[in-house]
Amino acid sequence: MQTSIVTSVGTTIRILGNMIWLSKTWEWLKKNWKYVVTFGIPVLLSFIAGLLRSNRSLEKKVELEQDLRDVDNDANELESKLKEEALKLRDESVANADRVHDAMIREIKEDMQKRFDEIDTAEEATAAIKEKLK
Repeated sequence: MQTSIVTSVGTTIRILGNMIWLSKTWEWLKKNWKYVVTFGIPVLLSFIAGLLRSNRSLEKKVELEQDLRDVDNDANELESKLKEEALKLRDESVANADRVHDAMIREIKEDMQKRFDEIDTAEEATAAIKEKLK
């Protein structure tokens, strides 16, 4: 119960203080309205202009952030596409190298077999060696 009385008294004092402050402020404004208008309005306009500029600055930052996200997404898509193309090119190159390798091995085997077929006997082999050494 004592707490509610203290709270009520404190609230009443605050209200009276605010009323006194408000009436004193009003009296001061009535006496000094020319100074308030002369200096206060430009300060107020400057403050409002500053708020508008900072709002525009924030909008530009948001736009920039969105643009950066878009660029990042585009870069990621391009990276994925280039990786995919590089893997495809690598696979094609490996397959081509395998084909060339297999063809060369076949040619070597065929050439070896042809030489074996040409030289049936030891005498023919010796004659072929002598021919190469000349």
